[in-house]
Amino acid sequence: MAKNSDNARAWYGYDSGLWVTMPGEPVAAFPLPPIYDENGQFQPPGDEFYELGWLSEDGPTQGRERTVERFRGWQGNSIVRTAVTEDDHTVQVQALEDNWVVQQLRYPDSIITTTGDLTQTVVVQQSGEDVRSGCLDLVDGGTWKRIYIPTLVVDEMGDVPHTAGELTMYEMTLLAKVHEMEVDGVTRGVALIENTNNPAMIMPGS
Repeated sequence: MAKNSDNARAWYGYDSGLWVTMPGEPVAAFPLPPIYDENGQFQPPGDEFYELGWLSEDGPTQGRERTVERFRGWQGNSIVRTAVTEDDHTVQVQALEDNWVVQQLRYPDSIITTTGDLTQTVVVQQSGEDVRSGCLDLVDGGTWKRIYIPTLVVDEMGDVPHTAGELTMYEMTLLAKVHEMEVDGVTRGVALIENTNNPAMIMPGS
């Protein structure tokens, strides 16, 4: 495959965003719709998804942490086998909006109620997993990538500094949990599924 600068991507288009479902809801159905319909209009991933809103200019960071065990033989202390014992996928974001979607992610198991124009959050100790489905939308001009995460949890949360003259950011790391599901007629453990209209991703013979 020859070099092609058109394949270099800068994912920060206006329609990019991160979406999650409500906790305790069934795993969101797959497949998700394309980001744009045939008329070029944006399509949310589904009615069950809610967007976190504006993210910091650093954008989302996809992480992958793998642990590979090496098994050596006696002769020459040579590696004769490897085994992947951990393979975790994460998405780290800094949310800029102070809204109920972000609040739920920050305070799992807490009780949020609204009376009139007053909203109260009763923060309690988290007693179990706060499992949701997620969707990360990435847009670069007319090229898009929609990443479906069947099940995720908030793995880490950063401190929230309230500094004069600076925006408050809510930093969190979402961890994809492997979910057993049927894809293309085969049942397997799935961490995430990427769909894209990027022509550079089309393999020979497809």
